[in-house]
Amino acid sequence: MTRRNFLKLCTSALIALGLGRFVPAAAMDLKIKFPRQIITKDASRSRTIMWQTDGARENASFVLKNPDGTEASFTPEANTLLQDDTTTTFYTVHLENLQPASTYHGTIMMADEALSLAIVTPAAELTAFTALLIDDSQCGETYEPFANLLTKALARQKDAAFLADLGDLTDNGQSSWHWDSLFSVLDECRAKTLPFVPVMGNHECYGLDWQFALPRRYLASFSVPANGSRNFDGYYYSFDYGPVHFLVLNTQFEELDELKPGLLQEELLWLKHDAQSSQKPWKVVLMHKDIIAYDEYQPQAGHAGGISDVGHDFMKAFDALGIDLVLTGHMHTYRNRGHIYDEKPADHGPVYLMFGPAGNERYFVPPDETFDKVSLDQSDPNVYRNYLTLTASPQKLSTACYLEDGTLIDRVVLTK
Repeated sequence: MTRRNFLKLCTSALIALGLGRFVPAAAMDLKIKFPRQIITKDASRSRTIMWQTDGARENASFVLKNPDGTEASFTPEANTLLQDDTTTTFYTVHLENLQPASTYHGTIMMADEALSLAIVTPAAELTAFTALLIDDSQCGETYEPFANLLTKALARQKDAAFLADLGDLTDNGQSSWHWDSLFSVLDECRAKTLPFVPVMGNHECYGLDWQFALPRRYLASFSVPANGSRNFDGYYYSFDYGPVHFLVLNTQFEELDELKPGLLQEELLWLKHDAQSSQKPWKVVLMHKDIIAYDEYQPQAGHAGGISDVGHDFMKAFDALGIDLVLTGHMHTYRNRGHIYDEKPADHGPVYLMFGPAGNERYFVPPDETFDKVSLDQSDPNVYRNYLTLTASPQKLSTACYLEDGTLIDRVVLTK
């Protein structure tokens, strides 16, 4: 049993069954719940709109008001999920052929309710942007700590192009309470006005009994860009934003291999083709589990410490494909390892950064003297939540990691 599984069994089982507190949400009394915008392959010309409702499928529609005042009506796709003694229906509308650098106004309509949503597309040849990234937003008894961090981060990053969450979005992948709590936070912040970039984490693959489970709720909640896979659609994907090609990878092989084998082999083939097909100046990987094991036992390696199983799975491919930056979470602290090439510290190759958490789950992570260059001071148990900004132009890629109060932890600048 892993450390995380043990802690969850000991401290969070009742919470996963829905016995915690919700973050207050006006949407709880409404039929239309948790509207959200999901990233697409090209955000300047398309957008995916999603929302959900309790219960079985009902009549719903979506009206898009174009910049010129004309309107178009859409009938959403509907997908009903029965899990955790709850029935939830997810609605999806795929908007295509949008005009770059434009503002649209969408209206979701169900029964006697109507909910408006602004949809803003970036320029087609966007040369610079800043994105806001979080991970490990999972919380225990309440999601208020996550709400506090996200509200502050969004207030400081008023021009954020999109919001990415690098896995462990919730503490339990089958718990309706956890998912509703997460979406309540996103709904009450201005996060719902930004394209959302979800990344699957290991906690999305836990059942109510804390055993490994297929991530059905995650897959139903996010209609991400297609990857061409028959067996693993929604598990990994890529998208372009400005001068950056983002590759969103899945690292849940330990959790999923016995339930749905073949993910790693398929993903590596896709990764090679997808990365080589991009002509963008920068290639950035977003994935949940880190490439260093620290104190977490690695089943394949047979020990803790050093390069992790996920690192062995991916790092040689990253070297060969010219990946510039790899961003991870999972260990709930910030570590800057600089360039690593051929699984050794180097002055070239991908730069590896781990950050988070955004939620209230805290772990002490020992140092790795071989790889760690900058580490978050973990001596104060009240100061550990952090988030990352990513700023890109054709010539420069930079990150900044901040504590919840806005204190800068570390900054990394890469140039072409």
